[in-house]
Amino acid sequence: MATYQQTLPALTTSLFQLKWGSGSTNAAAFTLEPALPAWLNPTIQSLRDLYQLPRNWDGYGAVQVQEQIVQQALMVLVEVMDNDVPAPSVVPLSDGGIQLEWHRRGRNLEIEFSAGEVPGFYYYEDGSELESEGQVSKSYDQIQAYIANLK
Repeated sequence: MATYQQTLPALTTSLFQLKWGSGSTNAAAFTLEPALPAWLNPTIQSLRDLYQLPRNWDGYGAVQVQEQIVQQALMVLVEVMDNDVPAPSVVPLSDGGIQLEWHRRGRNLEIEFSAGEVPGFYYYEDGSELESEGQVSKSYDQIQAYIANLK
């Protein structure tokens, strides 16, 4: 997993932003510096911690968290998260999968990455009839909209 973390900044150009600087001349110069989102490091640390859980971590025969699921979840996050979105809570699933959760200001989003299944999501707002669930599609439009509501 360390190798994956090292290559993560190269996965998307949205992690880089222009930074203007001035040298000894009047000409404006710019450099690209990584602007890692605030959610990235805590999320990677949570994923690492879950990846270290032993078999039967729950006392009921749970499977170890699978590396491919960790990678899949991180790839989805890189695609859908803006820099200013709060980090998700990362929860292990007994089948070796993980669940990403946000619960903020009465808005709730859960994305489940179960072993051997297409990732799914569930969104709801407290005190409202607004509720939605489905599969995480490649367009990510719906997930991005829900995540934007969490800011």
